Amino acid sequence: MFDNTSQNIILAFSADHPDSRARLSWIDTCAYAVEYSPDPERLDLLPEAVSPFLKSDIPVRFHARYFRYEIGHADRHEADKAMEVHKKTLENIHNLGQSVVTVHTGLVQGVPVREERIVENLSRLVELAERLGITLCLENLRKGHASDPHKILEWADISGAMITLDTGHVMGCPMVLNRKMSADAIADLFASRIFQVHVYGYEDQTGHHPILNLEHLKPLIHKLIHTNCRWWTIELHDPQQAMFTRNILQDYLRTAYPFCIGNHNLDNVEYHRLEKYG
Repeated sequence: MFDNTSQNIILAFSADHPDSRARLSWIDTCAYAVEYSPDPERLDLLPEAVSPFLKSDIPVRFHARYFRYEIGHADRHEADKAMEVHKKTLENIHNLGQSVVTVHTGLVQGVPVREERIVENLSRLVELAERLGITLCLENLRKGHASDPHKILEWADISGAMITLDTGHVMGCPMVLNRKMSADAIADLFASRIFQVHVYGYEDQTGHHPILNLEHLKPLIHKLIHTNCRWWTIELHDPQQAMFTRNILQDYLRTAYPFCIGNHNLDNVEYHRLEKYG
């Protein structure tokens, strides 16, 4: 499994299989690292899709963001179909990039789930991932059964999965909105299992929004800094928003937490790539 304890925080960009050639070229030019979401219907294309990043020495991890495949589906047949897709994903990322993948339960809207099936199938995926040398992470969601942080931790503990903490989902989940729990308390709850972070300003019904002001996120960031997690994906599609958010985070971290980013001259990485690719 991949070592996640290096000192410097990596601020990655997200990439998705339907992305335009222009956006992928921008990522190849400007990204320090990439979290890639493959096409579940064409997993055979995955090595080809990420090869430009790997050839550019850009670290790659994976995001199984599958809106049609629920591993905890109450219908055994549907759950089995979801499991086959997730198993093929693991097989295709084996020895590709950093071999780290985020999975979900709850992305498929309006379908019934069984908690025991979530745990059973998540455990099976973790077992396969470990055999292949892959770190498998479970992501918390903003709504639905995967928005309960206590359940996310329980399922991760039982299955052996690590956790991808999504800051927008944390800030917008019912526990936080109803003031039953603070966002930084959720980070404390997850602390020993946090392996990755998805970071952006906030999420609403229209999607993800950039960070314009860090004040509301500072307590959460403080907690995340003091975990072993050093991979933060800026989960924004618009290049300007992604760059703006990265600059805000980078400047703040260099000032407030120089031990985790101050010695990592990311700007030189970017200038080198801009020169290399024109």
